[in-house]
Amino acid sequence: MMTIKNFVTLLLILCALNSHAQEPPTAENYCTRVSLFDDMELNFFTPKMFRIRTSSLEGEKFPAKYLIPFAIGKLDSWDVVTYKMHEDDQYKYIFTSDIGIKVDKSNQSWTVWTHDFKTRIHPSDKPVRGLFKNGYTLFDAASAFNEINNNSRYAHWFYNAKTGNYIDTHLAEDKILDQYFIYGPDYPSLFAQFNQLVGPEPLLPKKAYGFFQTQHLACEGTQAQLMEAAKQFRARDIPVDNLIIDFEWGDGCDKFEEVTWGSRLDWSENYRQPLSPKKMIQTLDAMHYDVMLIRHNAPNFKNRTGQGWTETVSDERTWWHEYFERMEEGVDGTWQDTRQNDVTDSYIWQKTQEHIGAGKRVLFLGCRKMQSVNPWDFRFSTVPVNQMIGARRYPFDWTGDASFSWNEFKWQIEAITNTHGAMKGITYLTSDAVGANWKIQARWNQFADFSTISRSHNPKPWTGTIDTKNFENKIRITGRDTIQIKQESMTGENRKTAEESITKHRKLRYRLLPYIYSYAIENYLTGLPITRPMLLAFPDDYLCNANNWPYQYMFGNELLVAPVYGDFNSMEIYLPRGFNWIDYWSQEVYPEGGLIRYNTSDINKLPLFVKAGAILPMRQEMNWIDPEVRDSLTFEIYPSDTVASITFYEDDNTSTHYQEGAYGATSISYDGRNLNAPRISISKTAGDFVGKQKTGIIEIKVCLMGKPPKKILLNNSELTNHKYGKSTGSNSWFYNAARQSIVLDIKTNTEIDSEILIVF
Repeated sequence: MMTIKNFVTLLLILCALNSHAQEPPTAENYCTRVSLFDDMELNFFTPKMFRIRTSSLEGEKFPAKYLIPFAIGKLDSWDVVTYKMHEDDQYKYIFTSDIGIKVDKSNQSWTVWTHDFKTRIHPSDKPVRGLFKNGYTLFDAASAFNEINNNSRYAHWFYNAKTGNYIDTHLAEDKILDQYFIYGPDYPSLFAQFNQLVGPEPLLPKKAYGFFQTQHLACEGTQAQLMEAAKQFRARDIPVDNLIIDFEWGDGCDKFEEVTWGSRLDWSENYRQPLSPKKMIQTLDAMHYDVMLIRHNAPNFKNRTGQGWTETVSDERTWWHEYFERMEEGVDGTWQDTRQNDVTDSYIWQKTQEHIGAGKRVLFLGCRKMQSVNPWDFRFSTVPVNQMIGARRYPFDWTGDASFSWNEFKWQIEAITNTHGAMKGITYLTSDAVGANWKIQARWNQFADFSTISRSHNPKPWTGTIDTKNFENKIRITGRDTIQIKQESMTGENRKTAEESITKHRKLRYRLLPYIYSYAIENYLTGLPITRPMLLAFPDDYLCNANNWPYQYMFGNELLVAPVYGDFNSMEIYLPRGFNWIDYWSQEVYPEGGLIRYNTSDINKLPLFVKAGAILPMRQEMNWIDPEVRDSLTFEIYPSDTVASITFYEDDNTSTHYQEGAYGATSISYDGRNLNAPRISISKTAGDFVGKQKTGIIEIKVCLMGKPPKKILLNNSELTNHKYGKSTGSNSWFYNAARQSIVLDIKTNTEIDSEILIVF
């Protein structure tokens, strides 16, 4: 079976081969079209991916202006697909090199088979796993496999090549139904094709891979409280990069009085003193914070219909003027709290990108709306009922206003990393992380720090148990005029906080930034999510591929995370067999994996395991991310007796030029087959980008080494052994007996391959 690493390498080659400019698509050259009936046609994108279109339009059934609906993100033409077609009295048969399609002439129903028509692929009675079942996916504009959704399944918005917008060409009636079919049959191929057709999830601004802290104090919130929180985070040594201000910034507040949410587009008096908003943001920027504003309004643009709940809709010219005014004052991003608004969100996201240019990335948060229990709205929301296929192109999302219990937290783990997030092609997904007590706060924040997005909606790490009923009242949409804001007294159990746990795990997340960011680029290139459920990461393990372990997952390909989702002292964890696993905290090795019972009595320890052979790109300890400063790189290696490797990706950290191939890829491998002479190989860096360095110093830390080596060679030259402490220069090493690790500092050249030989 093709490994994920080999698949990524192949995909990079294919991307390079197909990066040439193509002609603008037309109805004739966009894809391979097969007419089936007057009102039905088949469009091949690849030999394994197609669209069935049915139309009830009068006259021309499939006009060119309706060629690319919102669900499709690939705008240039596809390669021609070779197919054959024949028919008998009952069926039409169309087949490519990979699949066959059989269409019933009597009712236009269709089935999908293997190329030789011997084995039926679709329909299948196998279970659905996110977007997929039985090695394929079938989806329309709203969802896969007809999952419940509030949106129409018909195509209504289409890409307009002249304006570059999806909103300008609109079909109000339910006239064109597009059904998309992708055959893998393996997960990497399914994700790659979905990524290509629907469009990849773009990289976030690099600081967005840090932590987001929200200020939500209703209209009691002030600039002074925000600045005090910012200072407290720095003083308490807790990493954070992004501050979000809820409707109190001016969106729904005028001084201390609440107004209709979204009815104001400028700052409230609460945030105009003692500093002007611009000076406030400049002060926060000097403290290494970015600022986002939550908005409950949207511009009333052309064809803005069927867009669900938006508290306030404003004149488009006025809305954009005020929106960009806030950006000129230094606001870095927007949280559009306007539900069921994928087309609206895409329009705002796109226009923001055009405004800031390719030199920056959009910082944008929307709503996926899915939670186990919404405290004030008990309508069905345990699936993402509001989002349309195609929304993944405008990340990131939050799951909605969730409740505060262990049950909610447990549900969110599976939803985000598995059923409704990762397995539905949505990797940039976050939950509110608001727990009813300090223990839930601690555990939920641990999960957040080992998710793609780390965010808390309100409670500060140093606060105790919150008054959840009061918080619920502050955040609900109606009836807030009678709410009495009160502070919970810090006595007894309420004195305990999650601060120690949050600080510990957040610092580790920040050290793992190069690892997380590298997988973010891989996600863009391949579609594979950063959080990978066990069924995706270990499809050949029968104890994983039936989704037996929905509350644990892989974070990238090297780290297994098992969030503690209840107030208990132990839990069962499955470490996939055939691998050695290492407890990250204790360095205890679990040979060959298996089912273990893990002690979870220490609330300050997230169960976290490293797969043997893992190579973890890490950086120095810092409490913020500075995209302009190159991090000090450490590659932490957990050896195995096989060959293991990772591809380390990097780019300029700030622009969208990675979309044109401006990024670097470096392969680092560890060959432990010869226990007396393991080798570390570092490839030259493929690709180019602004800021790429020809030479640099990196640290390599080889863990689980029970004895020191006799010598270490770099490209056949022996390195200096600093026997009594950390090395003081490049091309040197020392053995840390207390931690049983070998630490090397080496000078690398990104234009040549390097090889390290460790001799015992």
